[in-house]
Amino acid sequence: MSEFHPTPRPGLDDPTGDGRKRSRVRTVLDVDQTITKLDATADRLNTTLDTFGSLLVDFTAALEGFNASIRGFDGTVDDFRVVVEKADGLLARADLILAPLAATQQVGDQLRQAGAMAGQIAGQVASSAVKKGIASGRNLTQRP
Repeated sequence: MSEFHPTPRPGLDDPTGDGRKRSRVRTVLDVDQTITKLDATADRLNTTLDTFGSLLVDFTAALEGFNASIRGFDGTVDDFRVVVEKADGLLARADLILAPLAATQQVGDQLRQAGAMAGQIAGQVASSAVKKGIASGRNLTQRP
């Protein structure tokens, strides 16, 4: 082709791909529309990033609150551990104090058993004495 009619270059001089040339005005309008669309997209992206930033700030604050709660929980667990150790110490002291009482209770139980046995023996002795007394009384009455 001539200098005034160059050969179209696919993709550059023929963006539609159908062999027709686009006018420069049309190309400039397309570029302006693209820039306008990009500006709108950039504005939406800025809004999205601002929202994300505020969410990130809120999330960071919540995470710091959670960490403070965990530290408080750790402190509570340590306090609970101290209470459990003190309770263990008190139980050990109670065992030492109650050991003689348990022995006293065992002696008391043994005395009760011995008392019951003594009661039974006393009952048997009394019964035997009554029987002997009755037998002696019969012997006296049977004598001439």
